[in-house]
Amino acid sequence: FDHSDQPFQLTDTGVYLYEHGQEVVFQFDQLITDIHEMNQKPVKKQLRLGLTTLFAVQFMKEISRFLTTHPHVNLILQQDGSPKLQTMLANKEIDMGLISFPNTLPEIIHIEPLETTTKGYHVYVVVPESNPLSQYEKLTFKDLKDQRFSSLSDNFMIGRLLLDRTRSFGYEPNIILHNDDLQVLLYSLQKNNSICLLPIEYYEVGKSQGLKWIPLKDKFDYFPIGIALRRDFSMTED
Repeated sequence: FDHSDQPFQLTDTGVYLYEHGQEVVFQFDQLITDIHEMNQKPVKKQLRLGLTTLFAVQFMKEISRFLTTHPHVNLILQQDGSPKLQTMLANKEIDMGLISFPNTLPEIIHIEPLETTTKGYHVYVVVPESNPLSQYEKLTFKDLKDQRFSSLSDNFMIGRLLLDRTRSFGYEPNIILHNDDLQVLLYSLQKNNSICLLPIEYYEVGKSQGLKWIPLKDKFDYFPIGIALRRDFSMTED
């Protein structure tokens, strides 16, 4: 301030400080307001759901409905095979799973069977139309003994099924390709003159021109599915 015979007056430095100080005060007030508004907004809760590619397609309507009715939930989808997802659930890498039985970790996780119109999937043998097996109405693992296989890995129940059941019939499957992409498997069949095991439920969404889907007749030709949770997991009302 300058003070002489005149009233107090701001110096040039004072004017600068006053003008820019007002701006700083305004920005600080705005920051406080923004923080207050952020505190008023509900923080989205995160839910990590594990499911297979097939289930993601089959239950897309239900997933979309959940997102609409639960806008405060940030849903993260993790796609893989059911055995792999069970391990991820046990390791707390996901919060819940939409997966198929059997339960490989019963001491750690619990699977509640679904009571919806979609309760599981049926295993079929997919063969090129040029393969003599395409004339069969049903196939058993005994019929598949001399075939070349394109297969899901053991991250998937069907990948494990192929290994377990062929060995129980006394032979090692001739697997020429492992791939967990269903479309890649279907594409490989005619190119490699191979066959594969897949859920018939995938037929509607998978491109399978020149291929025939034949029911597998086996005591493990059907896999029920359910909602899996860790036994120590607590559900909230949300």
